[in-house]
Amino acid sequence: MAEYLAPTGERDPWAAPEPYGYGQGSTSALFIAAPLLTAAALGLAGVVGGADDEFQWPGPTLLLLVIAALALIASIQFAYHARLYLYSYDDLECWLGPAHVKAFASDLRVKQEKDQEVWARYQLWAVHAFNFGTILLGLGIAAALVPPDCGKQIECRWAAAAVVLTATLADAVWVLYMHMSAFGRTSNWFYTTVRRLARIRLRRRG
Repeated sequence: MAEYLAPTGERDPWAAPEPYGYGQGSTSALFIAAPLLTAAALGLAGVVGGADDEFQWPGPTLLLLVIAALALIASIQFAYHARLYLYSYDDLECWLGPAHVKAFASDLRVKQEKDQEVWARYQLWAVHAFNFGTILLGLGIAAALVPPDCGKQIECRWAAAAVVLTATLADAVWVLYMHMSAFGRTSNWFYTTVRRLARIRLRRRG
């Protein structure tokens, strides 16, 4: 949580997410993308389960897709529960009225700060479940694209599987990098390497 430092030097005691747009930004991933990805995982699982002779590893592929779907569903549940505890000063004024908020400001500040700690905890679980689910979904899609021994257009299917696997591994690297950045675990070779590569890429594009 962040504490806003006003131009006058006085601190605003109302708790806020860090960064400030984190609550709204996570809504797109956890309430829009997660349901769509869950449907994709379950849909592909149905295809693999109904035509297992068309896939190289139907059993492991099906397992990856099912676990991915369950993880994504878990992320939605965690996010829904977390969202119950995220609200701002403006929300309180709208719901309770400015006079009530002003009269009980001290108690409301304490409650809002505690509620936001609950939100942050469940939100973190939701993010972990979402990232785990998306990575497993990518692995499941890559496994489904691997052609069976009697398959057709083998080269194209292998190429597609390699592209999806590469993108999934890149996503896993990025997720781990962002996790380390958020928790201040930046003094390791993995973080410094990814950061250096990102800076080189930005310089080239600039």
